[in-house]
Amino acid sequence: MSALENYDLRLDYVPYAGGLVSTSWFRKEVKDPIEYVQKVVGFTYTTAENYPEGFLTGYEFEVRQDIGHFWDSFEGVSVGANATFIDSQVTLPADEAAGFAAPNINAPITTRDMTNAPEHLYNFYSTYDLPSTETQVALFYTVQGDTLVEGATQSHGNFVPSVYAREYDTLNLSISQGFGKYVKLQLQAKNLTNPRIEEVYRSPYIGDDVTKTSYTKGIEYSLGLTVSFAL
Repeated sequence: MSALENYDLRLDYVPYAGGLVSTSWFRKEVKDPIEYVQKVVGFTYTTAENYPEGFLTGYEFEVRQDIGHFWDSFEGVSVGANATFIDSQVTLPADEAAGFAAPNINAPITTRDMTNAPEHLYNFYSTYDLPSTETQVALFYTVQGDTLVEGATQSHGNFVPSVYAREYDTLNLSISQGFGKYVKLQLQAKNLTNPRIEEVYRSPYIGDDVTKTSYTKGIEYSLGLTVSFAL
């Protein structure tokens, strides 16, 4: 188990119902954080380990506006955006740090980024909700910054660098239409930008990034019909 101490400070300004301007600061101090590292025993696999300590801190900024508040013809339309900037670090176990500093490895590392903590996150969204016609439309665009997914390791006197997922974006669309009290039709389209997902080996000891994997997930469509009633 990991132990957390959380510190949060948030300031909200609500100029009207449906509007928001917000900024916040956060910090998490972690004892025994669970980290993902590579292991090589004839083949490479990823495992979870407890590291001594770590922290994650950052800032978040958010804006949400009800466009219908300003123009009656846009009633039901809302737009918003938020941005999160993250700095994280974990301390390596003493035996692991000593192994990286050994003469045959010569890649001294005592701290590194926390796994699954992106450098930044950007979200942009727009929603349309019209109760009179039971219509709902939502569009979400997200950008995730570079993220450590597997920590570095060593194998048979060779240094194996950390693996990072490079920045990528996604665009999702959802359309829902109600028909009376009991029937709802929903169309969803996910990953419309179909970005290339790349994972790279990264370390100051190897120079430029080296590609590990590169692929696209494809675009996903779904259509659902819901019928609900009470007995």
